[in-house]
Amino acid sequence: MDSTQFGEALSNSLSSSSILILAALGLAITFGVMRVINMAHGDMMMLGAYTAYVVTDRRMLPRALNHLLGLIGIDADIDLNIFVAIPASFLVVGFVGYLLEVCLIQFLYDRPLDTLLATWGVGLIMQQSINLTFGANLVPMHLPEMLQGTPEILQGTAFAIPSLRLFIVGVTLFCLFGVYWWFFQTMSGLKIRAVVQNREMAAALGVSTRQVDSITFAFASGLAGVAGCILAHLYNTKYNMGGDYVVDAFTVVILGGMGQLAGAAGGGAAIGTGNSFIEKLLSVFTKMDSPAAMAKFFILVLVVGFLLVRPSGLFATKERSYD
Repeated sequence: MDSTQFGEALSNSLSSSSILILAALGLAITFGVMRVINMAHGDMMMLGAYTAYVVTDRRMLPRALNHLLGLIGIDADIDLNIFVAIPASFLVVGFVGYLLEVCLIQFLYDRPLDTLLATWGVGLIMQQSINLTFGANLVPMHLPEMLQGTPEILQGTAFAIPSLRLFIVGVTLFCLFGVYWWFFQTMSGLKIRAVVQNREMAAALGVSTRQVDSITFAFASGLAGVAGCILAHLYNTKYNMGGDYVVDAFTVVILGGMGQLAGAAGGGAAIGTGNSFIEKLLSVFTKMDSPAAMAKFFILVLVVGFLLVRPSGLFATKERSYD
């Protein structure tokens, strides 16, 4: 593998690891902490991608805003981009997640198989709703000029990583820091950890467990929306894109350790990096037609082998409720 191929593998590993970490962070909360098997998590990513499309496409929201300003005598040319689409995707998908928890999930706690079937059905409804609204064609996204190309300082080196992929890493690190700060440095995070450890005792001490459940599920869904927004700018958007990532996200959570946010980061980095480098090695040395599929097969075998040796995952859970 020469320096150019190494740079390509490194670039792909950074972006794929970041997307997996963002997707797995939400699942680490809903699946690892709340014990809800949310099969619609991938479709939340898809919803975040289409939210970004609506926000940034000049035929939709920017055009409507410009027209509204024109009615009140303001001649403006609003051009929204990924910097607006990321918080918009978080808020929109978080609100959808809040509605899903309030209208459905709250009645299915302690019934994991029921949540699996119910959220799977919700995911199908979301897919077909988007398909009917936007069609089945692939939807490209527009990047701002500052995220196009490669930074000058990295050009011509083995680490010639595109600006967009570096931006994705930055967003992922920001989200990791934000989740850590929320869980361990705020009163609401303390309430979440109290409910996770002992729901009955937390309720007896005056913590609204219903409020904690709905806010936590909404926040986890919002993280999936951010992952989908980034994914939309990296690849084309399609209505069934969520199914391509939900299984990988579950694998990351299980590999990292149930209920462990650090495990989501470690598992996502391990799977994303391993998958990218194995795919590149297979394409260089074997010349096979589908190295991506074979790379996923090798990663799955390695994950299963690791879990056989260490069933608790990379980081063992220590909460009492899991003993």
